[in-house]
Amino acid sequence: MLVPRPNRKYNCTQSELYAISTIGWNSYLENQPDFEAFSTLYTTPFGDAALLAIESAKILPDFQARNQSTETAYILMGQQAEEGLTKWRALRSYIKASFPAELVKPNVEAAGEDHYNKAVTRNWSETELMFTSALSYITANAAELTSGGMPAAFQTDLADIKTDFDKQYAAFTDSGQDEHEGTDAKITANNSVYDALQRMFEDGQVIYEKDASKRERFIFARIKAAITSNPTTNPTPPDPNVATIAGAVTNAATFNPIAAATIQISAPSLPLPISALTEPDGLYKLSVSGLANQTPFTVLVECFAEGYQAASQNLEISGGQSFTANFDLTEEIVP
Repeated sequence: MLVPRPNRKYNCTQSELYAISTIGWNSYLENQPDFEAFSTLYTTPFGDAALLAIESAKILPDFQARNQSTETAYILMGQQAEEGLTKWRALRSYIKASFPAELVKPNVEAAGEDHYNKAVTRNWSETELMFTSALSYITANAAELTSGGMPAAFQTDLADIKTDFDKQYAAFTDSGQDEHEGTDAKITANNSVYDALQRMFEDGQVIYEKDASKRERFIFARIKAAITSNPTTNPTPPDPNVATIAGAVTNAATFNPIAAATIQISAPSLPLPISALTEPDGLYKLSVSGLANQTPFTVLVECFAEGYQAASQNLEISGGQSFTANFDLTEEIVP
């Protein structure tokens, strides 16, 4: 049975996955006795192994490293192809000088004109056929072409260009396959990191079911919101005219993220409510502008999602700062 190529399971960037996983497993190690009391599998070496798996996934070549050989071969192959195209145009000129006008067309076609027309668009398989057709044609018509001005070394020069092109073409196709294999290996390793983290997080939410502050340390969306909305990760100075509000919306019972939830911000000083929808990972981010000359004031942040009870909270904001408003929504009871 054919095994399909892996798809990534994590709804975040690769760097975010590594950061969230490292934070999560460090939280595990800080609270390891609680986890081991829940399951004897949760030892200190278990956490150390999880952190080692993250580092092992990190050192697998990323896209730029995997793509280096492919890109290099592509550039060199393109250079050889351009030389070949120039040589083919010279061959066409020799044909015109070697045959009567009425015989030029069939001879140019026999020399690979159709392949040439496709090779100019960087069709590499057609470029390869252009070289083959041109060299075969020269061998069959060497005497006529020589009388038409073709230099004695022309065929050898064209053959050398073809040899170099074939070498880079083979390297290009092989490295492209290697790149796919490297991509699959990277995604598989990252998926393993994500799966292990999520299994531990699910148990962490059970262990700290009655301790909200601890529980949030084991919710993927919560950690992602913290590391992506932290203004210290952004080198751009904050705009004193804008306040940023970000957070995560999750199911209060399962702690799974809620997508397409509506976040609405309103206040008497705002002309209209400001709203945004959460992403598939339950995260949202929006901005309130026009605050440069205003003192801090309170806004109402409301959250609505189909099938859930609405929730709201008051938040005091001011320009040039970032704020967090998270929501755990309770499912509506269907009578």
